[in-house]
Amino acid sequence: MAVEERLDLKLSAADKQLLAQAAAIEGLSMAAFVRLAARQRAAEAIQREQQMLLSQRDFTAFHAAIGQPFAANAELQAVMEQANTRVRRV
Repeated sequence: MAVEERLDLKLSAADKQLLAQAAAIEGLSMAAFVRLAARQRAAEAIQREQQMLLSQRDFTAFHAAIGQPFAANAELQAVMEQANTRVRRV
């Protein structure tokens, strides 16, 4: 992996020792260990943000809703009618 950017951070002596010990156990440099751990944690955070978890009740309601044919509400129907009169199709 080509390293092009820097990230500097300050650590307590205890945190630095903890990271150094863990990196040694894993057979990695401290920089590689921190980079790997940060990437894994970032990927987990992004996945959590993008994932939707539903209770069984909510899943049942969602499943029932998507199983029904789409019906536009009154406001959407009015906007679609306006669009049909204003938009010229070529």
